[in-house]
Amino acid sequence: MKLFFFVLIILLAAAASFVWSWKRLLDFNSYKKPFIEGTVFNFIIMLLGSLWWFFTENNYEDQLTGVFYFLVSFLVIMVLNGFIQAYLFSKRKETSS
Repeated sequence: MKLFFFVLIILLAAAASFVWSWKRLLDFNSYKKPFIEGTVFNFIIMLLGSLWWFFTENNYEDQLTGVFYFLVSFLVIMVLNGFIQAYLFSKRKETSS
């Protein structure tokens, strides 16, 4: 059951980051601020997930492995979000010009 919540937290962080950044991208002339806001949401969710995992696991190696996976997930989501935001922004600029 813990593994289900572990994966759910990662998927929730990705969805929150992508959706928030996409919605905010519609309000700005640059993709940097929506990207930073999405990254902050991602970071907060992953930090809370890491703390939850660290305090619920009993084995020290499992604690560090879970936190490491959250860190890797954070970085992957951040990079994907950046590429998606840059792509959507470039498409928006092409259609407006």
